[in-house]
Amino acid sequence: MSKPNIDFPVRAIFDLSVEYARGTFKKVYKGKYMNGPRNGQSCVCKVFITGSVYEKSYFQHELDVVCKAAEIVRTFNEHNFVDKKILINQPQIWKFVAGNRDLALVEPMIDNFEKFNSNTGWAQDKTAWGQVMQALTHFSFHLSGGQIVLCDLQGGVYSDCVVLTDPVVMSTNRRFGTTDLGKIGIDSFFYYHICNKYCRSEWIKPFRKKEVFSAIKGTTMI
Repeated sequence: MSKPNIDFPVRAIFDLSVEYARGTFKKVYKGKYMNGPRNGQSCVCKVFITGSVYEKSYFQHELDVVCKAAEIVRTFNEHNFVDKKILINQPQIWKFVAGNRDLALVEPMIDNFEKFNSNTGWAQDKTAWGQVMQALTHFSFHLSGGQIVLCDLQGGVYSDCVVLTDPVVMSTNRRFGTTDLGKIGIDSFFYYHICNKYCRSEWIKPFRKKEVFSAIKGTTMI
């Protein structure tokens, strides 16, 4: 598998006979970078389930979400609400060079994986990092003036940081793909949200909070 680059082609190899993990709408396979700056390091490729692997718009939505998530996380870090950093794993769209598959998302592998919340309001808030992530979601709503919510937060926990992957952004105009549940999703998320010590009293909340979706751990799509 390779990422097209005229100046420096980067390659990785994956075992597609064994699923490393599976989410609501993506399969994950483990592999290794074969050259480039991460040569020898572990990586994963993610392919969409049920044939959508060939829909390029799905992949572009993923990159748009990560871009917006990185912007929010960067601002959160700048405020120094906590003394450790939150990072975002940056996926790239790569093309298989063999087999009957077309495109996949490839990113460095992360260890110590935990899920902190979902896009319907489920939350793991029993640990410090879990509480920080609920605050990050609340902060995203405040930062955007009530227009978007960064959620479905999950990733690897390390000694000095958390590295997030596969986040969801919900928006009032549903511009971030099938996991963007729109305004009703935002209202439903905050129906379940409980502020903790990392939230700030001045952060805004939806005027109306309504239980539209059941709070489940998995990712919900429309």
